[in-house]
Amino acid sequence: MFRLKAKKDETKVILNATCLLLKVAEADQTITTDEIKITKEIISDFFDVDSDKIDLVIKNAKEANQVSTDLFESGSVLNDYFSIQDKIDFILSIYEVAYIDNNFDFLERHVITQILNIFNLDKNKIKKINKQFGNKLL
Repeated sequence: MFRLKAKKDETKVILNATCLLLKVAEADQTITTDEIKITKEIISDFFDVDSDKIDLVIKNAKEANQVSTDLFESGSVLNDYFSIQDKIDFILSIYEVAYIDNNFDFLERHVITQILNIFNLDKNKIKKINKQFGNKLL
């Protein structure tokens, strides 16, 4: 579970993480109820967000995504606050969103690749993530 000392910063990180998860979910032009459900679970677990606040987080992230089409802004915020392990854990969560509909769309893969690049993870870390992701699916 990710935790920051400053509540203001934590809110910013949670919003931007949710924005990225929703960007992956909508990459194939369809957001399913399963994708929303898994996004809520991830945000709740990763950041310890109360279930009564999660709908507001999703709503705010959807609104933020309508204003911004760029992954870089949200990714940069997370890049500033996440440790390498947080980034790896978050990327694995992103893969969960992408694969929840049992269809790992090429557009979802493209968005994930962009996020990996923003996180500036070296090739060995990316291979580790891909291996972990593959093992979770088996």
